[in-house]
Amino acid sequence: MWSGSTALNNIDSALKTVRDDIARLDQNLTRLTESLTENRLQQSKVINEIARVRLQEIDTGQLQETLTAADHDAKKILGERVHKIESLQQETDAVKQQLEQAEQQREVLLASANVIAQELADREAAVQANLKMDANYQAQFERANKAESIADEAHSKSEVAQVDMDKKDEPYQQDKLFMYLWGRKYGTADYEGGVLTRSLDNWVAKLIKYERNRVNYWNLQEIPKRLSAHAEHVKREAEAEFKALQLLENAALADAGVPEILQRLDKARQALDAHDDQIEATENKLHLILEKRASFTAGLDEYMQRSLHCLNTAMQHKDIYQIERYVRATRSLVDDGLVNELRDYRDNYEDNEDDLADLRKAHSVKLSKLKELEGVRRNFKNNRFDDVRSGFGNERLIQSVLSQFVQGVLSGAEVWRVIQRNQRYSDINARPDFGSGGISGRSPRRSTSNSNTTFHWPSNRSGSGGFRMPGGGGGSRRSNNSSGGFRTGGGF
Repeated sequence: MWSGSTALNNIDSALKTVRDDIARLDQNLTRLTESLTENRLQQSKVINEIARVRLQEIDTGQLQETLTAADHDAKKILGERVHKIESLQQETDAVKQQLEQAEQQREVLLASANVIAQELADREAAVQANLKMDANYQAQFERANKAESIADEAHSKSEVAQVDMDKKDEPYQQDKLFMYLWGRKYGTADYEGGVLTRSLDNWVAKLIKYERNRVNYWNLQEIPKRLSAHAEHVKREAEAEFKALQLLENAALADAGVPEILQRLDKARQALDAHDDQIEATENKLHLILEKRASFTAGLDEYMQRSLHCLNTAMQHKDIYQIERYVRATRSLVDDGLVNELRDYRDNYEDNEDDLADLRKAHSVKLSKLKELEGVRRNFKNNRFDDVRSGFGNERLIQSVLSQFVQGVLSGAEVWRVIQRNQRYSDINARPDFGSGGISGRSPRRSTSNSNTTFHWPSNRSGSGGFRMPGGGGGSRRSNNSSGGFRTGGGF
């Protein structure tokens, strides 16, 4: 089984692979963009050479001046672009170094927090061992446990009676004459009516045998009420016994110094969370730089657009069209080499444009995958899956899905679901379902919820801080020594 730290290291390793892939795509995009730019420059030179050698009747001076100026301006702009790319690369390297240092610092903070978490588990385990031997505590546990069982049974009976009443009162509800007399409270001290009304009501009552049915209907209504009142009464008694049990547990924990450990652990967790926020901010900063770099590597930056504009404007010179008509018509061997060279440049340019579009798409996908995996790691940290008590079964499966994610087969959401399913919290001696935890954990109908148990599991960052028993909606909180869920039903 992997520890939480080992699982996190594997996620970090996958992140490094994705970042390395982005760096390689950056290099390929840069080389291809530079190749396309150079190709465009060479086309300009070849056309200029054709004009110089073969087309004396054309105003080649003006054409050469136009192409030379465009070539000069484009190279100047591209020189500025190189400096900008170098600046972005330096900025990227600096932020990456900050991230590496921040992750190293986080390992120190996590180790410190986990030392305290282990201390808490050991101290609570010692308290639980002492409480098992405490006759007063065991007697109170039995009272609380018995009261809880009585309250649960009373609640069940109340529910059954209510369902039974809902079925049996249907014929009464459908009898309009009966419900008329029932609504007028006929046969009770609250009934009111004049001589004629009473006479008619008496006649109706005899006709439908109202008095006998009234008693039955009253009992049908009253039994669920009385059972519900009894359930509420025994529930209050159970709550009182439960709180008395927790008072003993809290007193024992206080004597053992657990509250002080919890304070230190909460402080360590807050420092870790604040550091994680800084890491996230640094990652966001890196993303902005990578997205800006992506526009340069893909040739979509303003410098590249300006240089291409210079060349394209020059290539629209009126004499260019005369040159192209000439080279298509001539059979001379003198300029065949230049014509073929120009054709090769143009064919190569079109092919490289298609390759560039594919690389741009792949680069964009990798940037998205990087954000996805960083989101998985953020969820991992926020759920305290790197706690000392946290572990992961099925390591090969997790390693496999991370590999498939890097290859683009799986999404970040699918990776996170696999991680959640295979995460477990071990007991490390102390049990959160000990004593009152076992009682409150067994009955979902208690007003006292699992979040108020005396003993502790790690909570996620969305909680109130410190350690709490897990509730619904979070990741898996399963004990290693059971097949699923917490072991309840006694706590000892």
